[in-house]
Amino acid sequence: MKRESDQIVEPDGSISGPKPNDAEAGDFNQATVVTQPTDSPTSATLDLASLPPLQSIAAGTDIRSFLGSSVPIELTRAALRRAWVTDPAIRDFVGIAENQWDFNDPTAMPGFGPLRSEDVPGLVGLGEAGQACGATDEGAGISTAGQVDEMDHARAGEYALLATLLSHSPDANMTAQLARLGDDATQLGEAHAALSSVAASMKPERIEREYFDLFVGLQRGELFPYASYYLTGYLYGRPLARIRETLNQLGLERTERRSEPEDHVAVLFEVMAGLAGGQIIAPGGTDRNIFENHLKPWIGRFFSDLEHAESAVFYRRVGSLGRIFMEIEAEAFSLST
Repeated sequence: MKRESDQIVEPDGSISGPKPNDAEAGDFNQATVVTQPTDSPTSATLDLASLPPLQSIAAGTDIRSFLGSSVPIELTRAALRRAWVTDPAIRDFVGIAENQWDFNDPTAMPGFGPLRSEDVPGLVGLGEAGQACGATDEGAGISTAGQVDEMDHARAGEYALLATLLSHSPDANMTAQLARLGDDATQLGEAHAALSSVAASMKPERIEREYFDLFVGLQRGELFPYASYYLTGYLYGRPLARIRETLNQLGLERTERRSEPEDHVAVLFEVMAGLAGGQIIAPGGTDRNIFENHLKPWIGRFFSDLEHAESAVFYRRVGSLGRIFMEIEAEAFSLST
């Protein structure tokens, strides 16, 4: 059939050989020359400064300006990656997650496993009622914002500081406040002093660029601050499903303005700050459970990687502060146990 298609039937019924390839090539080249635009708008040099910042891209942002032929391919990919991450339909797509469950482990699947003592108040309606009215139930271990001691208040501040620095780069006002951080003779105080010193010596623009290189990047950042990545080697894995299950039990849901999944270190630290500070009403020991199950298995490696990141100067001090604070938390929770 291929040979027959190459043959040409003449009007008189005779069959001639295949059409010469050089003729076809000549016609094609000639047509290409004729239709080649002389002043294509995409051939002009693009001013990259005219493009919107990558951090401003959201699910509904028009990113067609990043798709032009004069835009570097790395920048195009970074814009596409940002648009996909901020789109819940793409970001939250799990796919064949059921095939990632371990059916030999009853605790590996949401809704299965043994009944825990902290589940009982929610099952009988006490959990929602207590949260709605802000009541205190000492028997169920419910804590309120009015019962936060000085130590928990300090813990909440530390978690909130790290959550802010790991969710975005500090602006000029926050950089100035960091430069005035107090210190003391403790190991944590020395970490505060080191962070204060580097904040006083760096401009906010340089810190912003450092944050971009570490956590965003043109193609990918130097680090992935996600529990799923550190525990499984890929994003949106089983650790994320477990964290979502835990947060759902607390009545916590991600807001529309947040683009990062719940296993991002900044999201987990915000939750820990709310629990320590009393803004999140939960049974006693919830902060310890979240720390032991969702932070302790990987957070030390993340802060160690941040301390030794090649492009880190300011965030190297953030890594040291986070590592020291996590070590203090781990020791405190072990003593309380």
